[in-house]
Amino acid sequence: MTMRPTRKIVAEFIAVFLIGGVAGGLVEWCYTDTQLTTFMSRSADPDSMIARINKRYTDDFHLTPDELDKIQPEIKEMAQHVYQIRHQFGVDIMAVMDDYHQKIAAQLTPEHRDAYLKAIGIHRDKLNALLLPDQASPSPASK
Repeated sequence: MTMRPTRKIVAEFIAVFLIGGVAGGLVEWCYTDTQLTTFMSRSADPDSMIARINKRYTDDFHLTPDELDKIQPEIKEMAQHVYQIRHQFGVDIMAVMDDYHQKIAAQLTPEHRDAYLKAIGIHRDKLNALLLPDQASPSPASK
């Protein structure tokens, strides 16, 4: 029986760790991507957020209807505040992305610029739907 060369064993050992790292990274990427989409869709409407908070407080803390009624003003205020922050986050992200995309497009040749702007437009629509679902079209400030 012959022994395998040390270099081959080390290379196989490194390959196993690299494959594991890549697989773990892909799983984490899929998980965090889903979490962001879920959060953004759940915080798109203050009324649905209030309903989810009420259900969670009732289920987790066994609040009575009277207790839930007492804290309704705070729950409504919290949901509205989270909604406003989430909306402003979307507006800010879209404005920053638009600004940098315009700067990059200005430096490209005309044929590359056209392809770039077309691709960016598609990505922008998807991002806009995720970040600003309450708007049918982008806000004038973000153009």
